[in-house]
Amino acid sequence: MSEEKFIRFLLEHEQDDPARLLLSAERWPDIDVRRAVRCLEARRKIRTKVPSWYEHPELDFPGSLPLEQCSSEATARYKQAFVPDGARIADLTGGLGVDCWFLSRRAAEAHYCERREELCEAAQYNFAALGTADIMVHGGDGVAWLQEQPEHFDLIYLDPARRDAAARRVYDIADCEPNLLEIKTLLLEKADRVLAKVSPMADIARTLVQIPEIRELHIVAVGGEVKELLLLLEPLRDSYPQPEPRIVASDGDIRFSFTPAEEPAARVRYAEHVGHYLYQPAKALLKAGAFRLLSDRFGLEKLAPSTHLYTSDEVMTGFPGKCFSVEEVLDWSKATQRLLRGRFDRLEMTALNFPISTDALRKRLGIAGGGDRHLFATTLTDNKKQIILCKP
Repeated sequence: MSEEKFIRFLLEHEQDDPARLLLSAERWPDIDVRRAVRCLEARRKIRTKVPSWYEHPELDFPGSLPLEQCSSEATARYKQAFVPDGARIADLTGGLGVDCWFLSRRAAEAHYCERREELCEAAQYNFAALGTADIMVHGGDGVAWLQEQPEHFDLIYLDPARRDAAARRVYDIADCEPNLLEIKTLLLEKADRVLAKVSPMADIARTLVQIPEIRELHIVAVGGEVKELLLLLEPLRDSYPQPEPRIVASDGDIRFSFTPAEEPAARVRYAEHVGHYLYQPAKALLKAGAFRLLSDRFGLEKLAPSTHLYTSDEVMTGFPGKCFSVEEVLDWSKATQRLLRGRFDRLEMTALNFPISTDALRKRLGIAGGGDRHLFATTLTDNKKQIILCKP
């Protein structure tokens, strides 16, 4: 079977049901239908996850799990900023090769390491198909390979596996493989900088204590959902004090940067009432813990210490999140519930610092999602429970 014929088969059957193709495999005796189905299912996932690769139907995918675990194109492109032009880089946990491929676009020399033989073979094939056969592929343990390298790297990248031996998800850095806490000294002996991807569920304050070599911690969100935490490590200085790390929260055009010491020192004002405008921070900022700083830097009033919503009477442009025009503020009561049911068939809803969750609120009101209004159920500084009706 020629690769040309196989690729043509993929393109002709791209919209077909994979299960039906397998059941009818005897119709195409000269096609590896099982491999074709695997590739078709992978292509449906990469169409939105890694669109640059979707343009290459000749790529091979050894299974679904590596595709689920790999970075998206948006987050892989974000990492390119950490690579100096003409750098020498190494990816110690190559996987499907998405991160390595994007990082290599700015490097002069790139090395891909991966323990699993089938992924190494797929990476070697795919890199060549993508026109980047110059990425050097190394099978085996990436840390062991690094120990044998006499030359220095400008950047080492790794994405430790976040599943234990029983395939259960783990979130703490010490539970991942390889354990960054155990190998960070070696990594920083071999490279000027180390970029590590950790679980987006990792606790930021704990992570900064665990790894004092962190110079920057990046919270990367895509479309309003936090996808990755990236740690940029550099060797500790001989002199003290060490420079404070920076926390960077990003989501598309949103970028907010601060140091851990700035947050508790920020001057925050609390609102006595809800103003004409309401502001909801992007999720990346909520993960970063930049609560007081938003009030300080943008001159906004915070609704309450544990209510991460902000308000003003004059519109504030450039806020890193969503801005709403406040139409009505109501006390939370049975009368308000009846009023809302009578007025709205559809409402977007968010419960923040409120006795019941968003789902429970929607169930209690019996109002479907959607529409052009947004309802916030929250608590003000005086502990009053309020309903804020807004329009984006």
